[in-house]
Amino acid sequence: MSRTIRIRTTEDAVAVVAALATQTIAAARHGHHTTDYVGAIMTSDEVLDKIRTAYERHTAKGLNPREAITAVGQTVVASYCDRAGIPTA
Repeated sequence: MSRTIRIRTTEDAVAVVAALATQTIAAARHGHHTTDYVGAIMTSDEVLDKIRTAYERHTAKGLNPREAITAVGQTVVASYCDRAGIPTA
């Protein structure tokens, strides 16, 4: 399924990355990593700040919003899974 997401600000991008990363990780159904559990982590100030900083870094390098969201999202999901011991392959 495809949907249109409009990114007008950095905060829009941060919310989208946090939401999509939460959905992606929770969909794998690994133990206690439910939508609520992962969402609580993804919406912590620390994680949101890291997403914001990474998004701004990528756009400053010339990536468009879609490319920046993809790059940040991949890193966020991989980092979460690595720290939680969730296989990514």
